[in-house]
Amino acid sequence: MNSTDTPSLNTTATSLRNHAHRSVQSIAQTTFDDQVAFYADAARSLATRRAYASDMAAYSTWGGRIPASPEMVASYLAASDSLAASTLRRRLAAIADAHQTVGRPDPTKHPLVRKVFRGICRVHGARTDAATPLDIDMLARIIGSLPNDLTAIRDRALLLVGFFCALRRSELVALAVEDLDRRPDGWIIAIPRSKTDPYGRGQYVQLPTFKGPLCPTAAVGSWLAIAAIAEGRVFRAVGLHHKIASTLPAPRVGSILRQRAAEAGLDVQRLSAHSLRSGFAVSATRAGIGAAQIQTVTRHRTLSGLAPYVRTAGPPSAAQLLGLPSLNAPALGEP
Repeated sequence: MNSTDTPSLNTTATSLRNHAHRSVQSIAQTTFDDQVAFYADAARSLATRRAYASDMAAYSTWGGRIPASPEMVASYLAASDSLAASTLRRRLAAIADAHQTVGRPDPTKHPLVRKVFRGICRVHGARTDAATPLDIDMLARIIGSLPNDLTAIRDRALLLVGFFCALRRSELVALAVEDLDRRPDGWIIAIPRSKTDPYGRGQYVQLPTFKGPLCPTAAVGSWLAIAAIAEGRVFRAVGLHHKIASTLPAPRVGSILRQRAAEAGLDVQRLSAHSLRSGFAVSATRAGIGAAQIQTVTRHRTLSGLAPYVRTAGPPSAAQLLGLPSLNAPALGEP
């Protein structure tokens, strides 16, 4: 080897070391960026991420861009004035989130955008696309019309648990056998994670036991026994030849409810999986159960979250008014 080759070799070795160092830095930066993106996404629920993605797709189809000026967002709102106020509000949240993600100013906070949104609500009304609550009478009618086959036994348990525990559809399909604490006076259901408990501190709801065809614990017990489910998800899809899957897709909850309601002769136009949860709150309110007690089941963060259900329940009946203590108390001067 010539001495003149030595600098070339040293240069090559140095170049290789520098390239390796840059590669390691690049990999480390990529890993860091991936972790940042992963945890930034995890700050929102999967349902919220999907909703925002859908909202941004609609905004993009209209011609919207990120970053956007307040004038562009205001124009988008005006062009979308046929949508419900709740939908427009969520689309503004999606646009705001997109700007925050890229570190740009949020145009949705501009006075022009806020004024246009208020104007749309004032002119068209702040209507909502809320699902029709499935009250206790409607539920009883559905349960009474069910046959006694395997799928119907599952549906009976699904609907009764969804109603009496006021579960969201994501909580209902995630329910596992391991989450059931079976007690003589009623079961306790553990909900490891939910919309109001995104960090997984854990929530608990009682699954009541009582006589009659609407008993949810009896329905769940029958389903688990006949389906031979000892662990894993409680509610599962039933396929051909009664083949039982390992899970039940969340969208199936609403379709099962609508199918069974239609078979019972009910109007299904505005029924959804949320009808079970809202139906419990409305039925409990009509039965005279206090909002604080209802909140222990629905797990709303605040009592104000129950206000829409209280309004839907309507004014108190004559029987409820006659049961008020002040109406039953003796008049002044009476023995």
